[in-house]
Amino acid sequence: MNGGAMTARTDTELLAALRASLRAGRVELRLDARRLDMVDSPVSVQAETTRWLYGMVVATGVGWWWGGQPAGLAVAAASVACWFLWVRQDVARRIRRRVETVALDDAATWRRLWRHGGVAIGIAGGGVACAAPDGNWMQFVRDLDGAAGEGRE
Repeated sequence: MNGGAMTARTDTELLAALRASLRAGRVELRLDARRLDMVDSPVSVQAETTRWLYGMVVATGVGWWWGGQPAGLAVAAASVACWFLWVRQDVARRIRRRVETVALDDAATWRRLWRHGGVAIGIAGGGVACAAPDGNWMQFVRDLDGAAGEGRE
């Protein structure tokens, strides 16, 4: 053994190392926003999407009531465009922010997220990825630290 360098690290310590690698730009986080926006996802807030859907339905109904079928269809078309051009991207940004600020700071949440899937970590620049739930993120971090250690010697 190399003076205790091979001691086993906890998942909390490995998560801290992953966070440091992400912040240093050595590793990148790849997210599947559709999968992470499911009800059982630990980083999903369903109100983010449902409030928009309810608002769009109400707006379509009001447009239909005030302006008849042409106005209702126009509001419905505008709502669909808004959904695809803005709402989905906004929800994806919010999910990413929660992964980076909540899941990466709490080992229990990170473990739940990893079991859920929809997240992958990889070497920055498109290198090999470790994808949840089948990949072993802890071994990925150990291997990453080992490769960094080799470069220092």
